[in-house]
Amino acid sequence: MSRVIQFVVVGRLRPPLADAGADFEERVARMADLRVDEVAAEAVQRGDDHVFRREGGRMRAKVLPGAHLVALDPRGTPPASSKAFAGWVGRRLEERGPTCFLIGGAIGLDPALVAEADERMSLGPLTLPHQLARVVLAEQVYRALADLAGHPYPRAGGGR
Repeated sequence: MSRVIQFVVVGRLRPPLADAGADFEERVARMADLRVDEVAAEAVQRGDDHVFRREGGRMRAKVLPGAHLVALDPRGTPPASSKAFAGWVGRRLEERGPTCFLIGGAIGLDPALVAEADERMSLGPLTLPHQLARVVLAEQVYRALADLAGHPYPRAGGGR
């Protein structure tokens, strides 16, 4: 059983999201082996192709060997609920190798990297800034791990 979860992300979390992101990533790290790899963002003025090629290359270099790649992509399939996501996380943790979530930068994730991913997952139909997407992902991974471990966690009315 592999309990390695990796986030490969473009850029660092900045205030006001840095504290929330750090809190949830620390919570995840207490329940699983979490590795967060941040890569430098490119200036969007250099053009989409340049940005995707450079950020995508740096991200690809950080992915752990044998990882199951999950590209966070607005065109991906969202989990049906937090409970369904917890079930998915539980199945992933039973598999060999790490589970690696890829979060692109300001203009999104390199399409070539999305094409290489084992899965494309959306966090829902709303457009989220990439830093907020990272915080939401960390919170949902923590919620899933807490659910799998039988730990109580506040439940929102529609968040199951």
